[in-house]
Amino acid sequence: MVTMKDVAKRCGVSVSTVSRVLSGNELISPETTGLVLRAAEDLGYTPDFTARSLKTNRSDMIGILFDSFLTHPYFSRIIDAVRIHAEANGFDVLFLSRVKRNGKIDYTETALSRRMDGVLVVYADVESESIRKLTKGHIPVVSIDAEERDVPSVLSDYSQATEEMIDWIAGKGHRRIAFIHGEMGYATAERLKGFRRAMQKHGFDIPDSYIRPGKFNDPERCARETESLLALPVPPSCILMPDDYSAVNALRILREKNLTAPADFSCAGYDGIPLSQAVSPRLTTFRQNTEEIGKKAVEMLMAAIQSGTASARSASPQTGTGLSRDVTVRGELIPGETVAEL
Repeated sequence: MVTMKDVAKRCGVSVSTVSRVLSGNELISPETTGLVLRAAEDLGYTPDFTARSLKTNRSDMIGILFDSFLTHPYFSRIIDAVRIHAEANGFDVLFLSRVKRNGKIDYTETALSRRMDGVLVVYADVESESIRKLTKGHIPVVSIDAEERDVPSVLSDYSQATEEMIDWIAGKGHRRIAFIHGEMGYATAERLKGFRRAMQKHGFDIPDSYIRPGKFNDPERCARETESLLALPVPPSCILMPDDYSAVNALRILREKNLTAPADFSCAGYDGIPLSQAVSPRLTTFRQNTEEIGKKAVEMLMAAIQSGTASARSASPQTGTGLSRDVTVRGELIPGETVAEL
């Protein structure tokens, strides 16, 4: 195996100089840097990451704990943003597997055995025993889309976004607005809060039948609930749907039954995935800023790792990092073409 000593011998420089060049030290002259990099490439040198990890007590590796919805476009875009920004900071990304110890899932064991420097928890049940153990341990943790009192979170502003959506729909003349929501969790609870607040602000009634439990990423369920709403004695004129993927594909299913938007009913999705604007009619939706969510999560985790704090929340203003509070990321309303003017 080629070592830094071999590279140093080829170049006629010290091993410490080779180490500085390979670690990106900008104080080394361009000529020496070029000499070392060419020699390393010619010899086929590859860094010994295990040895470096033992020496620095860092693996330059972060884990992503993703408990569900891996195939959902919204979360795949967040994870892609996390990967891009982590790699830009010199970190590799690995997923935490569901390793079982004594019949129980143990994410902490996985993180420790892989020598992960920190973990991002993405839309997982932060109250579950396995995740609580992780967040109470000695590994820096930041959550995305899951509010937890002991762990800082990067959150999409679901409540305000839904209120803004209702305000815009009301401006189109709609008063009877229904909501098919996804599974209960932080996102759904916040969207319901914004929905009720906006409806009350405008003085609109909310019949119990206008709030329907659905599922994320489930077009068939969304289509069934839409049909049920439209069959009510006093049907809603506009329906909020769980997410863009469900909405776009539910509209396709409903078209086969001669129900179209916005001719027969108005509707709006949520997330702002590219597909929502690639169909006709373009879906009215609220685009979440997945790029910024991923970036902020990586920045918070990097700060905690560099400060050596077990919890990114404990990296408070007193320690100079200013990361004691959660971060909320705003998105933007996309008008689309599926809400009619009444």
